[in-house]
Amino acid sequence: MLKKFATGILTLLIAALPLSGVAKADTIAANLLPNPSLETSTNGTAPDSWSTSNYSTVANGNDATFTYLNTGHTGTRSLEVQVTKYTDGSANWYTGEVPVTAGTTYQFSDWYQANIDTEIDAEVTVGGVVSYYKVGTAFASPGVWANYTTTFTAPAGATSMSLYHLIGGVGTLITDDYSLGAYTPSAFTKPIISVTFDDGWANQFTNAEPVLQANGIPGTFYIISDEVQNTTPVDGSAYMDQTQVKNLFAAGNEIGSHTIDHCELTTGLTEPGGTVCPGFNLNNEMSQSKSTLEGLVGTGKVTDFAYPYGSYNAATIAAGKPYYQSQRSVNAGYNTKDSLDVTQLKMYEVDSNITPAQVQAWVDGAIAEHAWLILTYHEIANTAAQGDEGYNATPADFATEMAYIHSKAGVANVETVAQALAEIQTQLTTPPVVKPGDVNADGLVNDDDATIMFANWGTVPGGVTTNAYDLDHNGVINDDDATIMFANWSK
Repeated sequence: MLKKFATGILTLLIAALPLSGVAKADTIAANLLPNPSLETSTNGTAPDSWSTSNYSTVANGNDATFTYLNTGHTGTRSLEVQVTKYTDGSANWYTGEVPVTAGTTYQFSDWYQANIDTEIDAEVTVGGVVSYYKVGTAFASPGVWANYTTTFTAPAGATSMSLYHLIGGVGTLITDDYSLGAYTPSAFTKPIISVTFDDGWANQFTNAEPVLQANGIPGTFYIISDEVQNTTPVDGSAYMDQTQVKNLFAAGNEIGSHTIDHCELTTGLTEPGGTVCPGFNLNNEMSQSKSTLEGLVGTGKVTDFAYPYGSYNAATIAAGKPYYQSQRSVNAGYNTKDSLDVTQLKMYEVDSNITPAQVQAWVDGAIAEHAWLILTYHEIANTAAQGDEGYNATPADFATEMAYIHSKAGVANVETVAQALAEIQTQLTTPPVVKPGDVNADGLVNDDDATIMFANWGTVPGGVTTNAYDLDHNGVINDDDATIMFANWSK
């Protein structure tokens, strides 16, 4: 009831005040995208410079329809994608790639309404070859305009790119007021590099651990807790056993959780599009995997988590918070001081398509920006297990990459995820709140602050971020805090 009441106030205030128009003008000044507010149209049926895309791996994978609406977040136009039947694929409006500089970080932003979670992807051209990266998830915001902002660094050799806001399920997505521009993130005191591994394959122990030790690099190993019982081949390969996990920890590596059985957490399926995991329970996937692994390495020692398939939503984040200090996604990018979200840590995945030169470029980029780079590996083997094809780095490439990181150890801190979080926690301070309700400390109390507050609605403050939204300091973010914010609106 309280959240519904407060959200209603937010909607009315945003509708009544012209604050978004001011912010929009500031954004467009450095915008690389053509016709970003979608107002200009030659034919009246679509905005100039914008097109539609409906991608599917099967025939008639979805029935997406595209509409150029006569309403908007600002102005009188916005874009809608509606899907009523879905088995596969994604759909979105898009504008073409724009020229970018390799190694430069760009900030993407748009305003949206959606009745399901939607996704932001980057399309990047390197040497004439187009690649795609998942950049983030925008949580459902039905009937209320919400802002999504993220950063993405153009990879080595990139000449152009575009970012898409897409829908991949039955639902409706409306977007407006796009922005893409070069961005300088806030720097950590020193760049940080973390080397992580998913799933707990035995070849991580036999092929990766000796290389890590030789280069003085501690790794973070996200383990599927049920698989540590396996000592026989699984799909042509094998997972680590309990003794190997214990030895990893004793050697100075971190053990993290990757659920009990690698179920896709947002659906409870064995994999995206698969069957339902037997006895699936979201809380158990979080809590029991932690307790099983801590039975091997010690109580309180498993503090970090990685999402299977990189799939997460608001429910999975809430389920993981009581057990883990961080939850890692597969969203591509660096973690920076001003964009750090420990519930959606960013990473770069190293698989069979990634060269040592690309890994070196990611390392150099993190050093240049004083950012936190998380590298994620799966199998360290010349050939991946059946069903895991492509998710491997060869031992030779891995050795080259670790040697390069070792060469940068004096410039960057090379740490586990837990060590990195402990280091940067001392650098994260709440910006001074000049006015009650100015939670982002930009000198205004406006819809940007309200959006941030309602994203944390009903939560108990804990840490440097949410404490800024508990304006009456009563231990919970609720309508009392909203009242204080709105009393100071735009003052």
